[in-house]
Amino acid sequence: MSGDQQKKSLQRTLDGFTVPSLPKVRTSRGLILDWDRERIVQQLIKESKLVEEFYGGSAATEDLAREIAQSVEIKIQKLGLKFLSGPLIREIMNTTLLERELYQYRNVCTRVGTPVFDAHLIDVGSGFESHDNANLQENAETSHKKKADKISKEQYLLQLPPDLADFHLSGDLHIHDLEYFGTRPFCQDWDLRYFFYYGLMPDGNGTKASVAGPAKRPEVAILHAVKALGSAQTNFAGGQGYYNFLTFIAPYFEGMDYEGIKQHMQMFVYEMTQMMVARGGQVVFSSVQLSPGVPTLWKDKPCVYKGKVWDGVQAPHRTYSEFEREVRLLFKALMDVMYEGDFWGKPFNFPKPEISIEPDFMEEDEEFNSQNPDLPTYHDLYLMTFELASKYGTPYYDNQIPAYRGAGEGISCYQCCAYQFSSIADQDDLFEDKMYFKDGLHFSMGSLQVVSINCPRAAYKAEGDDQRLFAELKKLMDIATEVFKIKRRWINSIRSKGRMPFAMQRPKDPNDPEGEERGPVAVDLDGLVNTIGVVGVNEMIQHHIGSQLHESKEAFRLAVRTMTELEMYAKELSGKHNMTIALARTPAETTGQRFSVADLLDSRFREYAEKVTKGDLDTALEQLGTTFDLPIYYTNGTHVTPGADVPLTKRIEIEHVFFPIVDGGNIFHIWLGEARPDPRGLMDMAMNLCRNTQIGYFAFTRDLTVALKQFKEYKAEKTPESALSPYDTGARV
Repeated sequence: MSGDQQKKSLQRTLDGFTVPSLPKVRTSRGLILDWDRERIVQQLIKESKLVEEFYGGSAATEDLAREIAQSVEIKIQKLGLKFLSGPLIREIMNTTLLERELYQYRNVCTRVGTPVFDAHLIDVGSGFESHDNANLQENAETSHKKKADKISKEQYLLQLPPDLADFHLSGDLHIHDLEYFGTRPFCQDWDLRYFFYYGLMPDGNGTKASVAGPAKRPEVAILHAVKALGSAQTNFAGGQGYYNFLTFIAPYFEGMDYEGIKQHMQMFVYEMTQMMVARGGQVVFSSVQLSPGVPTLWKDKPCVYKGKVWDGVQAPHRTYSEFEREVRLLFKALMDVMYEGDFWGKPFNFPKPEISIEPDFMEEDEEFNSQNPDLPTYHDLYLMTFELASKYGTPYYDNQIPAYRGAGEGISCYQCCAYQFSSIADQDDLFEDKMYFKDGLHFSMGSLQVVSINCPRAAYKAEGDDQRLFAELKKLMDIATEVFKIKRRWINSIRSKGRMPFAMQRPKDPNDPEGEERGPVAVDLDGLVNTIGVVGVNEMIQHHIGSQLHESKEAFRLAVRTMTELEMYAKELSGKHNMTIALARTPAETTGQRFSVADLLDSRFREYAEKVTKGDLDTALEQLGTTFDLPIYYTNGTHVTPGADVPLTKRIEIEHVFFPIVDGGNIFHIWLGEARPDPRGLMDMAMNLCRNTQIGYFAFTRDLTVALKQFKEYKAEKTPESALSPYDTGARV
């Protein structure tokens, strides 16, 4: 009998036992194959090499692999199965590894995925994280994304050292955008000059998409700006935006009349809100920083556009100060377009207009105004933003007046729900070169990763001891730092394998006749900030001393002292680990919910959490154990809790103190309800806030309902308070 005939016989001998032959195996690759124990051996040897990469251990030896495979085969024979599949065999192998306490091998050899029932729920729009992202639409791409998210989250938690993964799973901290942890940085603010000089290479290397030279016409400049943000979505987990948007694009609109400028701005806004190309078939989460005129910092800098630096060498010397007219008209046009809304009268949610309040524009340029009486003044333009805020609550305001913000002398980025990046000249050796776009050097700003810490839980563990509270919080910051180190190592691996082509692109210099000169890399990965978000500072203080931020001076002082301790420790960690670590308000209110639910589910902390958690606690306790989507939360960041019965002036008095401390980003919300207040009143209040407080970033938030059947804003007589999320910052449709 030949070897093949022996393999196919109904009986064979396995280590002294006579057992029936095994059924054919249905593989996950869509094939039906004969049973072959050697496949287990080779797969275990190959896959266990990941133990070396992720845990620093060693791969399985051939002898160990054969021993495991033999044990698996015996178990399958004893079960007398008439059906075998690849996943089932793997499950038995992983059980065998666990029995032998080979946990690291099991972690890298296990499968990640979802039960068929859960996958079905995702397909029909329920189940896994179905309500976690209001920007996602109900479509097939969303279902595909959710399945991929579920697999990726499981994978990265398994690849992380188990103790770090457990801190996330237990709710001590939260790794944001976990589904992209192993492959993408968090968010990015772009310097438009890069694309206006080098052109557009959507795939990052020119192999899969056509490459466009630098835009020569305004409509092409607009489309390049749009497509660059869309392309960046393939390499980043979060929002994409443009710093100094109007100043950099203004030269393309030289001499154009207002109607033409408005048409182009309308095209920009519609393109940004109609490209359903971002992750999971959503529009690009985008923002643009807007100044009503050319900032002093940029007035004498050479323009970069049409593939040239207009410095008197590559092209005639021209500076941005020459385009004050165009910047003002572009600003006006963008506000007019956003105020009008779309064809149905709905607001444009993107790009998020970030209005820069700068010292440069607090006083009018009377000489320019007298020479151009038909152009809007700075006051006129700022007022338009407050008209938009009154109608839709759309704009966000970037207050650069306080000294800690650089008083207009810095490079600011508030991408991704209020992240702050200030680069002052004496903090960056290449600052001047970037200002002049020397050799293609430009500003690259954003966050590599965000990890938020559960501040109330630290207080529960501290048992009223201040020093222990600080120690518990710093311990969480240490853990977050370990997560950042792993993130950087993984991202560097992704970069080395060419898996971030758009971010790592180095285009050809359009002014090099030989075509050999390459520009600098688009994104400075090493310069991206690592952000530690704080959640529940109010509840932390409430548990620790018995009163909330707004209830006693003692509570306020302890909160300030605590955040100062953490900020100082963040600087210490930055120096120790050679990375920039910033403290921030967490960029997702769902994290506040997740932490409060986790503490309510944990018997160690439930009693404490019940006393400080916000929201509908009675309903949460009734539904506890049946769902994780409970109507409770911890207050975000260092905010006064939304339900506190305190006037706006009191909130400002408390919250503005934290802005210089929480240097990684913070936001102040001014809730308008369903009213449409007088824009001039809003403007007066906002300008006083900017001049007299340290609040660096704020927004007016309206509760807005759009009735799609009538295609117009729906105004209910009264909206029950219980129906409103305390952090509702978008239109309710």
